[in-house]
Amino acid sequence: MSGSSEYQCGQCRHRFRTPEGAPLDVRTLMCPACGSIDLNLVTVQRPAPPVLVARERTPAEHRRAKSRAATS
Repeated sequence: MSGSSEYQCGQCRHRFRTPEGAPLDVRTLMCPACGSIDLNLVTVQRPAPPVLVARERTPAEHRRAKSRAATS
């Protein structure tokens, strides 16, 4: 996540992100839920997206190949 930060309110525990490209001046931030300025910067680790690997043939392709061989 580049350009935005995630915060958690110390009073109401609400989590929110700053908009992309917003200035990183923490003194002007406040919780959008309760208005508190007691904010904690949260480190979020998101999993890497899965990589899909194609198999040689799917079960449907096996059936099609057999039916084509039977009709020829």
